[in-house]
Amino acid sequence: MNPKTKEWKDGILAVVMRDMKNNTLPFKEEQKQKWIVLDGDVDPEWIETMNTVMDDNKVLTLVSSERIPLTPSMRLLLEISHLKNATPATVSRGGVLFVNDSDVGWRPYFESWLNKYKNGKSKDEHAYNVFSICLTQYINETFIDENKTKSHIAPVCEMGQVVTLCTIIDYLYNNLSQQKPLHDMMKRYREDNKEDEIKTIFEAFFVFAGMWAYGASLDEDKLTFSNQWKGMSKIKFPDVGQCFDFFYDPLNATWVHWDEKTTAFDKSFEGLFQNMVVPTAETARQRFLLDLHVKSRRGILYVGSAGTGKTTNIKDYFSTLDKDVTLSAAINFNNYTDSKAL
Repeated sequence: MNPKTKEWKDGILAVVMRDMKNNTLPFKEEQKQKWIVLDGDVDPEWIETMNTVMDDNKVLTLVSSERIPLTPSMRLLLEISHLKNATPATVSRGGVLFVNDSDVGWRPYFESWLNKYKNGKSKDEHAYNVFSICLTQYINETFIDENKTKSHIAPVCEMGQVVTLCTIIDYLYNNLSQQKPLHDMMKRYREDNKEDEIKTIFEAFFVFAGMWAYGASLDEDKLTFSNQWKGMSKIKFPDVGQCFDFFYDPLNATWVHWDEKTTAFDKSFEGLFQNMVVPTAETARQRFLLDLHVKSRRGILYVGSAGTGKTTNIKDYFSTLDKDVTLSAAINFNNYTDSKAL
């Protein structure tokens, strides 16, 4: 409405909603769903006018007193980045329940995950007890607060670290039943009531998962974290090298260097030079973590400075996957990349 002449002029949203309601071209009556997508940050002034649309009335009330109802075929989608400027009335109408991360924290997630070892299909009393004790011994409040002060190569959140911790433990635990040598070993331990050996394996899984969940994103403080973690671990690490240089072998009940997982270089490789990957301990552990997250159907953020081989390692890993099961696509981003280009 013009503040001087008091002349009313319909806005784009009013025109589109009226055309949808009246089935004015290009909208037709036989169309089962008609979408309106509002893309952009919420403004506290115009969003208030949408309150009657978003509540049970489903009616857009204009300043001219015209009322445009939302028909059953009409859909309204607000695609926004945040609700910082929205009022509580708007937030409640959007069906959004705000939960403060600091109030709830990550413990409910961990306890929910842990209960499956107590009451779920993966019921295992030894695993439940060991993981519960390890949480208080390794991931206490002092450790978490100290980890926050360390230098990370990328921003991390507590919930993400706990999800990674649980994902790695689940993968290692499931391997005990999926690989025949490990399955036979665990069966023999349970038949012989070798509880100490079983508990040692589960604690080693927690130690391995914890060092990657809380130490993988560290930058300059990785060595400090390694020394601290090796000192905390009851499963003794070798004196030489960082904790990240080793993985736990349940069959031999010891930490093994990633060099043991390194495969021989394929001398018959005939591809492009930039696609050539020489297997090392570093590529072996990175491939293991990539494979772990892919098989667990979890996302993974691969972070590093330019020229560290991120793209080459990922392409090399995807080239080994079954094309009938996993499809991959490479998209190059730069500062000109927008949604239209994707």
